[in-house]
Amino acid sequence: MNEEFLANAKVKDISNLIDVNPAIVTPTTSIRDALEKIIVDTRSRHAYIVDEEKVLIGSIRMNNIIQYLFPTFSLMQDNETFKIGSFMEYTTAQKAVEIMNTRPVFVYEDSLISEMVTIMMREKTNEMPVVDKQKHVIGEVNLLNVIAYYLNNTD
Repeated sequence: MNEEFLANAKVKDISNLIDVNPAIVTPTTSIRDALEKIIVDTRSRHAYIVDEEKVLIGSIRMNNIIQYLFPTFSLMQDNETFKIGSFMEYTTAQKAVEIMNTRPVFVYEDSLISEMVTIMMREKTNEMPVVDKQKHVIGEVNLLNVIAYYLNNTD
């Protein structure tokens, strides 16, 4: 029952719970400024990179931040695909574009929550941006929003 209820809901059904002010930066934003934007709201662990037209082009996720802050530790992880070239890039990076994920995941308001959860499980993340049809970031959804929606709509 719970899974069916949630699986048939859409992201727009929880729109009143979505963070409408996620950390949004440009490719030329300094990494320090991006990190400062991320910690403004501790519900989020990402910054979303947009181009001049405000179109989503990348993201800085927690794994990017860990690699930036702890490049040597990241290099030593046996089961990771972290390469020496990436190590060098992270140790010299200064701008958001230099550490961003160039294939950001996202959902639309019309996406099913089941689709969102599938992406989150595949990508090992708890949050992602919500975009409009032009891929402008209009908010961020996370699993806490799904939990709140469930609690507010079930007995």
